[in-house]
Amino acid sequence: MMGWLTALVVAALAVLAPAGAGADGTIVIEATRLVPPVLRTMSGPRVTFVNHSGRAAHVEFARNGGEHHLVQIPAGGPIWAVFHRPGTHAYVVHLYGKQTQALAGVVEVVEDALHKWEAPACVATVMGVCIEP
Repeated sequence: MMGWLTALVVAALAVLAPAGAGADGTIVIEATRLVPPVLRTMSGPRVTFVNHSGRAAHVEFARNGGEHHLVQIPAGGPIWAVFHRPGTHAYVVHLYGKQTQALAGVVEVVEDALHKWEAPACVATVMGVCIEP
């Protein structure tokens, strides 16, 4: 009985694991694309955005009322976000140079069935700043 349950949990975690990223949930910003363009993760862990484009960049996180939250990616390091609520969270990366380029991505968040969180006031926390719905 225990072997069957363990196999079921391992299979569920394999399905829910982030697609196309390491276990840490990293999104790499390249000159022409995001890797991965869709990141699947659970609520709670950090998602790290790393700029490998060679250009100045910021990430724009959308909010429900049409507002947005901009975060400049510093030259010396990445930015991070923690998504607290399940659902599809769209974002856009703007790369600056001779022409501004926009790269659209999505973080798909599922609730961690083993570690359920109370619904916080924040949809996500970006670099310690609460993004409210």
